[in-house]
Amino acid sequence: MPNNSHQQNPSAPQGMDGILAERMATGGGALCNDQNGLCLGVRGNIDASKSGVYTSIAKLAMLLDNGSKNNSNEVPLVSIQTDQAAFLVKEYGGRTVVFRVPASEEGNGDQIGGIENGNVGDGGTSTDQ
Repeated sequence: MPNNSHQQNPSAPQGMDGILAERMATGGGALCNDQNGLCLGVRGNIDASKSGVYTSIAKLAMLLDNGSKNNSNEVPLVSIQTDQAAFLVKEYGGRTVVFRVPASEEGNGDQIGGIENGNVGDGGTSTDQ
């Protein structure tokens, strides 16, 4: 007999849309820009009027990291943390993608919505710079 203990709710959105819907329900957001900073799309709680600033940050981070001898093909991930949220900014194929992750109300302030002490995810270390 198959184990059905891990069945998902069939009415719940799945994949990327499900993850975004879950995060946006708690105050998160996502934004995507073209190479000139023009906002191509936005969802959730993120200010689209700042889209050009996010693209500039991603481009400046690439300039700062350009002197690195370690795998110069890597694109840096910029994490901006405030009391209200963390913003993850990264360029993918000429597009700048920004995620807003709301600050966790639990704990001692070291964890911001899935980002703990600069590590993204479930406690593992982030090697993407």
